Amino acid sequence: MRQIAEQAGVAHGTIYLYFGTKLAVADALIDSYISDISVILEKSLSGSLGPEQIRTCVHKILLHASKNSDIVRLLDIRVHLGLENIRQPDADKKLQKMLSAVIAEGIKRGRFREYDTFAAAALVSGLVEWITRYSLMWLKCDTSLFEETAIQMLEHALIKS
Repeated sequence: MRQIAEQAGVAHGTIYLYFGTKLAVADALIDSYISDISVILEKSLSGSLGPEQIRTCVHKILLHASKNSDIVRLLDIRVHLGLENIRQPDADKKLQKMLSAVIAEGIKRGRFREYDTFAAAALVSGLVEWITRYSLMWLKCDTSLFEETAIQMLEHALIKS
């Protein structure tokens, strides 16, 4: 906590006014990261739903992950420590609801194939999360290696031809 305070330029005790533990700091960073992804979704998927919106959304989310690889590592640490089951961040719940709603809207408009929207949203977000973790942590490469293939797979899986 002392290092966090030093990096933030505040007194050591000040950090404890906002965060009781290092885990609370990590949770706040993760919540912020996921909230940013929700904003990207809102901006990228407004209006018509089609290949260009999917392409833009996937590109921006993977770019955001690349710029925040330390937070992706925090997410991975939580999973490996078994901490992901302790709480699901509110931002994560919001993201899941938003993605489900986008898929439901695409189905309603006749643009997307029929799916259980909750399951489809979980699979889409799981694919993007896997790409970020696999490329940034395990391969130590740029997410763009998987971007085009992921976009093509999502377009094929979601969009009615």
